[in-house]
Amino acid sequence: MLAGCAVVGPSSISMGRASYNEAINKTEDEQLLMSIVRSRYGELYSLLAVTGVAANVRFSSSAGVNVGFGDSDDYVGNLVPFSGGVIYEENPTITYAPVQSEQFFRQMLTPIELDSLLLFVRATAEPDKFLTLLVTRINDLFNPDFLPPALGEPDPKFIQFAELTTELRQAGILDWVKDPRQDIAFDMIIRRYAPRYVSQVREYLNLLDLPMSADLSEDIILPVYFAVKGADWRGIAMSTRSTEDLFEILRASIELPEEHARAGIAIDYPPVGLAGKGVRILTSKEKPEKAALATKYRGYWFYIDDSNLRTKEFFSSLKTLWSAKIRSSADEKVAPVLTIPVGG
Repeated sequence: MLAGCAVVGPSSISMGRASYNEAINKTEDEQLLMSIVRSRYGELYSLLAVTGVAANVRFSSSAGVNVGFGDSDDYVGNLVPFSGGVIYEENPTITYAPVQSEQFFRQMLTPIELDSLLLFVRATAEPDKFLTLLVTRINDLFNPDFLPPALGEPDPKFIQFAELTTELRQAGILDWVKDPRQDIAFDMIIRRYAPRYVSQVREYLNLLDLPMSADLSEDIILPVYFAVKGADWRGIAMSTRSTEDLFEILRASIELPEEHARAGIAIDYPPVGLAGKGVRILTSKEKPEKAALATKYRGYWFYIDDSNLRTKEFFSSLKTLWSAKIRSSADEKVAPVLTIPVGG
């Protein structure tokens, strides 16, 4: 009798790919969180981008024969006369490249493109989340990263605009579509709003300081520009945050250990604005039990609580933008490229 046991073929590829994806995703999260924490303490950080994963697969076989000698009563039923096996061994190699190009820093500091904002908004049922996260100004409505003392609270008109955007979008009367003209990022189109949503649309346009059409059956087309509102403006002027702005907001959301705050060893920030509302990175001496993500630094654990959906959503959005810039900026020609074989 010959018996063999192996995990090969499509199932092994599936398990291997899932494991690599999980490991890479986890370490990228930890790298981003550590970068945020280090920068809060005014320290530099370095980045490595995964540029390749190669898995070398090796198979070997073995066979054995067990033979009994003497009286058959001594071995019958206790020995397997023949045995065989197949050994499957996978040796992955992970390749990293340092992210240190000027292109990366330019991309981090460049305002997020309105094309990207359009994709985010169209991909969600609650566009107000991305408006408050990514947009700093819409016409005369201001949404600062941090609240100056004179302001004290986020602009209620910006909040109202964002909430109305979601209401009208969910009602199916507001859509954001790409405009073929080169100077216009996209159009906001409001249609079939009468009679039920006339008051909301009028309020929406008032917030933007735009006139309401006398013909309520007419579609309202609002061109959106990456610009600052000027005199006699007839569209929507938007300004957006950069990825670095989001990075700084999350950095400011760290609740510092009391001893570090007293010692003055970390950067101090004013209260965060609407984009950072409810966002918290917590600290603990002991390793947290219910952390979505955690990293240890200066004797403390810095972590995102698994129940804080607001922070997890903020971190996920930042990572999406951050990772895209890392991957596009990683230069495999820059020495040294670090290649690490994994396994024994």
